[in-house]
Amino acid sequence: MKFLHAAIIAIALLALTGCGGSKSSGLPATQNAPKFATATANDFVKNFSQTANDYAAAITARDVAKINTLTPQLTEILNKRHAAAKGLKLDEAKKLQVWVNSVMQQVTDAAAGVAVESKSMSVGPPIKKKRTKKTK
Repeated sequence: MKFLHAAIIAIALLALTGCGGSKSSGLPATQNAPKFATATANDFVKNFSQTANDYAAAITARDVAKINTLTPQLTEILNKRHAAAKGLKLDEAKKLQVWVNSVMQQVTDAAAGVAVESKSMSVGPPIKKKRTKKTK
């Protein structure tokens, strides 16, 4: 899971090298967040949804300061997912894990979309070096 966090951060920082920005209305998976039998799981879903949406918005806006602030918060919340799943039945625990994976994939996709957008905004072709003849 640490690799996933590092990959998200790397993609986010890559996305920040471009110009412009676009607005995000929230991740689709968080708009249809599941409900669970325990208050702990429902609180986790609520906190994780809010933080993931804020994180995705920061990536889209290329707000490095906000990304740096939200990264440890997102990691801390993700570390609580096992505690949130403790009181759930096996099928609900799996549902929670699938949903968390879906949200994280959407965060990654948002970052990748910004990176692609930034790449397409580059000005002109890359500069090529002229070859010089070697003298004998």
